[in-house]
Amino acid sequence: MEQKELQVTFDINTIDHLGVKLYSTIPPMIAELVSNAWDADANNVYINFKNEGEKTITVSDDGIGMTFSELNDYFLKIGRNRRVEMHKDETDGGRKVLGKKGLGKLSMFGIGKKITISTVKSGIKNTFVMDYEQLKDCEGNVYKPTVIDYCIKTDEKNGTSFFIEHLSRKSDFDIERLHRNLQTRFHIYSDKFVVHINDDEKYEINSNDIPEDKCQFIWKFPEDFEKDFDTETYKFKDLFEFGKVKGVQGKIYTSQTPLNKDVQGIVLFSRGKLVQEHSSFDDRANDNFFQYMSGSFDVDFIDNSFDVDNCSTDRKSLAWDIDENEELFKLQELIKKLVSIAQKKWREQRKAEKKRKVSSHGYDVDEWIKALNPAERPLAQKLTNAIIENDDIAEDIAADYIGCIKDMYSFEGFKQFTAELDELQELDNEHAIKLLTDWNTIEAKEYAKIAIGRVKTIEQFEKFIQTNASERDVIQKFLEEFPWLLDAKMSKFEREITYTKLLKQKFNDESILPESNRRLDFLCTNSAGVIHVIELKRPRIKLTMKEIQQICEYVEFIETQSPQTQGNVKGFLISDNMTYEPGANKYRKGLEKEGIFIKSYSDLLAEARRYNDDLYKMYEDISMKKNNKSDK
Repeated sequence: MEQKELQVTFDINTIDHLGVKLYSTIPPMIAELVSNAWDADANNVYINFKNEGEKTITVSDDGIGMTFSELNDYFLKIGRNRRVEMHKDETDGGRKVLGKKGLGKLSMFGIGKKITISTVKSGIKNTFVMDYEQLKDCEGNVYKPTVIDYCIKTDEKNGTSFFIEHLSRKSDFDIERLHRNLQTRFHIYSDKFVVHINDDEKYEINSNDIPEDKCQFIWKFPEDFEKDFDTETYKFKDLFEFGKVKGVQGKIYTSQTPLNKDVQGIVLFSRGKLVQEHSSFDDRANDNFFQYMSGSFDVDFIDNSFDVDNCSTDRKSLAWDIDENEELFKLQELIKKLVSIAQKKWREQRKAEKKRKVSSHGYDVDEWIKALNPAERPLAQKLTNAIIENDDIAEDIAADYIGCIKDMYSFEGFKQFTAELDELQELDNEHAIKLLTDWNTIEAKEYAKIAIGRVKTIEQFEKFIQTNASERDVIQKFLEEFPWLLDAKMSKFEREITYTKLLKQKFNDESILPESNRRLDFLCTNSAGVIHVIELKRPRIKLTMKEIQQICEYVEFIETQSPQTQGNVKGFLISDNMTYEPGANKYRKGLEKEGIFIKSYSDLLAEARRYNDDLYKMYEDISMKKNNKSDK
């Protein structure tokens, strides 16, 4: 059988403007191929994004496929209006045809420069390659794709596949985002038309339904808006009737939390295909509402004509600026009005929902305000409204804030302070609200922060002990920086003080000193005025009677030279090896009655940790009491 040629007649400017430049992002290009699969009565579309190595995209379907002549006469014919040419707007399977402009095949050149297309129909397979660089260089505006398979018999099932390579992108495909975007581009998904992405079930698209966990409120048109239009002017009643007559159907929904920007706003579908990307339909869309709002409407009537085309070429928006198109103008006004009504409903319902959740924490806002005297109610109402209507404050936090305000409302100083804030019009500011509600816990929180920081310091000190760090170069310097490790109440600290300096600066004693000028590791005082004489030893040094006698001499010297310190001097010998030579341990126990202690570094760390744990527990206790109060 003689191999025939495929042929594309084109204008390179058409390819560039309606392919390369118009479809410069992946989602609309993929949407064109999904649309082709729908029109081919496919039940499944398989999309594979390959990130490893050279990036490629494969899109295949199980539709009816195409013969060689159909490729030439239909698929490769640019600008073919299928509905006009076939005099029908339904497929053989009874689906409404989505294709209209005959430009979808150009979309692939906006993403990749080489396209391999393979199609099977009735056991016959045809495969060919379109190369953008070759297309640009051909003469006479006639391009002949390279035929790979010409009418080959095959056992493969009907269907068409597109293999796109030589992509310009370098970064990996964001599969999550592509899935989300593709899901919002059609209203044709069902168990009879499923899109599979990378053979991953979580990215399978088989439904147009909005996941329930994404929605807080949903309003459907027309049923949930009819009463709102009944109370409006004749103009708006006319818009409502227009929507019903034209078969407009859809919904606006809001989420619990702000939505991703790429799904905020209203999308419009005609015949199940996107004709208007996400839009707020509001020129002043700076309200928080628009961060939470999304929705979709089916407006099939705008694309029912074989001849009139209300859609932009890239299907991103309707041609709203078409002169004297009264139907498009009315549709736009209708959607604007629905968004405005939904915005009002959202505020009312969100406020009621937040009040209900706050009440479940034990704070019935309305009942509490009702119990106040008439002079107090306006400010209390404004305070609670500022909290409940603030979209940035979650329900549980709002309950805490209102609980605090309720508890503190009996204090005149608190009411005076809030009144001053009210005059400054600051009550809608979350920082001002937080300032009002933190009085009860601020001190405890500060203690808790200190405790958390100290625990980290304790952990670092433990590492020094475990590695047998030098007492002079490491341990002394560390304790000088953090004296509370020695005593949680330590307030003053001096390092390696001589007896002379000790007596002159600390005890103001002019007595004659012995000539010896022995050095101490530490001499510290705590907040009670008790002097601590501290002698440090390297953690793994074995203690002998010599070390014990040395600390005793230090304490005795100070008490002898400065009688006013009698009973207020304590000695500490610190190491981490508690193995004593014979007789030393018995001698040690007797010294504790005289205020001389031998401790391990482990003892110090345990005491410091216990004290700081108590600080943190203080904060937890206050928080628990606060929570218990809110449960009543």
